[in-house]
Amino acid sequence: MPSTYLGALALAVLPSLGQARSVWPLGSGLELSYQASQQQISIHQDNQTIFSTLPGEPFLIASGGKDQIVEDSGNFNITNVDQARCRGQNITQLAGIPRRDSVRHQVSVRGYLLDCGGEDVAYAVNFWVPETLSDRVAFEATVEPDTNASASVDRLYLTFASHALEDFYGLGAQASFASMKNQSIPIFSREQGVGRGDQPYTAIEDSQGFFSGGDQYTTYTAIPQYISSDGRVFYLDEDDTAYAVFDFQRPDAVTVRYDSLSVHGHLMQADTMLDAITMLTEYTGRMPALPEWVDHGALLGIQGGQEKVNRIVKQGFEHNCPVAGVWLQDWSGTHLQSAPYGNMNISRLWWNWEPDTSLYPTWAEFVQTLRDQHGVRTLAYVNPFLANVSSKSDGYRRNLFQEASQHHYMVQNTTTNSTAIISSGKGIDAGILDLTNADTRAWFADVLRTQVWSANISGCMWDFGEYTPITPDTSLANISTSAFFYHNQYPRDWAAYQRSVAAEMPLFHEMVTFHRSASMGANRHINLFWVGDQATLWTRNDGIKSVVTIQGQMGMSGYAHSHSDIGGYTTVFAPPATTSNSSGAIPRSAELLGRWGELAAISSAVFRSHEGNVPSVNAQFYSNATTYAYFAYNARLFRSLGPYRRRILNTESQRRGWPLLRMPVLYHPEDLRARQISYESFFLGRDLYVAPVMDEGHKSVEVYFPGYGANRTYTHVWTGVTYRAGQTVQVPAPFGKPAVFVVDGASSAELDVFLEFVRRENGTVLHA
Repeated sequence: MPSTYLGALALAVLPSLGQARSVWPLGSGLELSYQASQQQISIHQDNQTIFSTLPGEPFLIASGGKDQIVEDSGNFNITNVDQARCRGQNITQLAGIPRRDSVRHQVSVRGYLLDCGGEDVAYAVNFWVPETLSDRVAFEATVEPDTNASASVDRLYLTFASHALEDFYGLGAQASFASMKNQSIPIFSREQGVGRGDQPYTAIEDSQGFFSGGDQYTTYTAIPQYISSDGRVFYLDEDDTAYAVFDFQRPDAVTVRYDSLSVHGHLMQADTMLDAITMLTEYTGRMPALPEWVDHGALLGIQGGQEKVNRIVKQGFEHNCPVAGVWLQDWSGTHLQSAPYGNMNISRLWWNWEPDTSLYPTWAEFVQTLRDQHGVRTLAYVNPFLANVSSKSDGYRRNLFQEASQHHYMVQNTTTNSTAIISSGKGIDAGILDLTNADTRAWFADVLRTQVWSANISGCMWDFGEYTPITPDTSLANISTSAFFYHNQYPRDWAAYQRSVAAEMPLFHEMVTFHRSASMGANRHINLFWVGDQATLWTRNDGIKSVVTIQGQMGMSGYAHSHSDIGGYTTVFAPPATTSNSSGAIPRSAELLGRWGELAAISSAVFRSHEGNVPSVNAQFYSNATTYAYFAYNARLFRSLGPYRRRILNTESQRRGWPLLRMPVLYHPEDLRARQISYESFFLGRDLYVAPVMDEGHKSVEVYFPGYGANRTYTHVWTGVTYRAGQTVQVPAPFGKPAVFVVDGASSAELDVFLEFVRRENGTVLHA
């Protein structure tokens, strides 16, 4: 086998490659070239380089070693292991060959990876322009070790050129960074953790459960793609679901580490970053439309049963709160889970997916009455787990866990020859539905039809999707790959399955189906993304600030409609000695709840509240007249933006895939400061610019107006003061007056509805 390193690559290729430059047309104005003097492969479009390898460096290598992945309660801690990493690469063939699904033909690059644990390993990389998406280049890379080789290789690395001023965005629900430049981003769906690096909260969580605090890189989503400030798009195909790492730490290169010996993907160049989102969603598909009824007001997140729900809805009308619906996650019943410290318990749900007769004794009739008498729709909650309810004190009609266990409808464990038991914290053990099993899908579809959708609910939170086990003794009914490769696929399968069942229901046209987990292409199966379980804190990595960053990055991952739990979900516990109460729970303040409501009103496609996982210590929107007045005001603010949001969702989102919330870099990639804005400000569509208050006790906010050097104006809706691009200004933002600006004097009938609200409510005084 050849043993020449890439430094002598020109000696190892076909004679034609000895020319100064060899060119292969790919079709659609795209071409691949090989530069002999630079030993470099490049792809060009209309004389612009959209992809190139690095001169004199391998663009493909491989390594051995099994990554160490340890899991507990959905928290996967991953340690990369690389052994026998190849030291070089050569090319022995580079030629255009026919390909049936290409516009013209494919260019095949073949050769050897050198000194991989003392042996050379064959590889092949193909590039072509696909007929179905002829504005981009598809690629596939395969490492082909000899079956008799003594050295083992387990994964491959693709490395290609970048530059110091290229910034990277997307990659799913990234909460901690604006640009991913200088970061190494793992692609793996898992619990995001509580704290995610915010201290001391993360350390406290980690002390009570393995890796339960997570870090800045843990996320519910596994979306292997990016959009760059240069308008470049890169993604792995949706069937390529192995663990991956996108490494942007080098200033001059991107490296994609992929835990398999074969990978497929696409790369392309867009005119603008917004056009890049359009190109991405031409592959993934786009989110189905949201029903218009969600524009009309709040979805009240309430737990406690029929009497409590009726009382709080009635109070809402008394406080002039527009109520579009109620979200009743406890419809299937609740039980308590012990907290890490003190004497406080966490409220958890019974995962048995039938109405709880104690809380909701006349569930179906209750849902219909809310709709008929008040125009209030009802949403519920379901996840892919089934828990054993044999200890449920108020009884049950069916024990779905026992039924599914008897028929092997859940993921199995070959060591125990029984259902693989998955934990979700102390005392919460369950099995997870095996969606590869056709019998499971048929059985659970019947459960959904008869026990969930039959009550004429108008939507559901489809929670979780990140817990699928990956151990060697995990058994799935019908899959050709291992559980490890399937893990990142489960969120998409969960979304696609739920949509297929819902599509059969009479109220499908008005359903809201929202998820927090996601895989490549899951967006075409859900009409609303929810950013997950944020802590009830002001923090950057897991509190209110992370909401905007996640929404912005998901928007650049093809998820146009998103929202959060107003007020956050996860109560953080500290040792009682460090808090003002014996429970150890750090309570959610009325101020945080109010500011989070402002943020939701001016950023999100849906306005939905959450009591949190310890409702008794949290300020609730219904706690008193003051909190309800603030919440009702925010709901009216949200409603006033309804026509403007709807225009965006029905046109730009549906036709182009563009998100409602847009990071400033989308409009101003030339502005280096705008590139680094994560949560501080954003565009809502094209015509509004928003800088929410994200810090406790602040009554004003520092605002940077992007587009330095451009002739852009930003007019403050509450005062009428106009600012210019490039300015940094301290803008007043008392309660209820978030810093919102009309961009470039925009005017429309839809905006007028919002501006009329501003005129009408400008004198309203709120307290928290």
